[in-house]
Amino acid sequence: MNRRLPILPVGTLSAILAAATPPALAATATHPPLTPAQRIARIQSRLGHLEHRETLLRSKGKTQRFAKVEARVAKLQARVGKLQGK
Repeated sequence: MNRRLPILPVGTLSAILAAATPPALAATATHPPLTPAQRIARIQSRLGHLEHRETLLRSKGKTQRFAKVEARVAKLQARVGKLQGK
């Protein structure tokens, strides 16, 4: 008894994927751009999360990870300053 699973040929599978991919990518591109106020709000939210993470890392003594978080915080604060300056 032959119990092989039916497998689609590679050509057929690639044609199905090619037909389905462009509409999926086009659907994600229709979002309106964020306003500067929305960007600032998102960045400030991220800063709050990172500052909380800094507190946790400090309490655990994880200095290498703490340095990475500090670098991210500095980068985000610079971005907020740039957006608020506009």
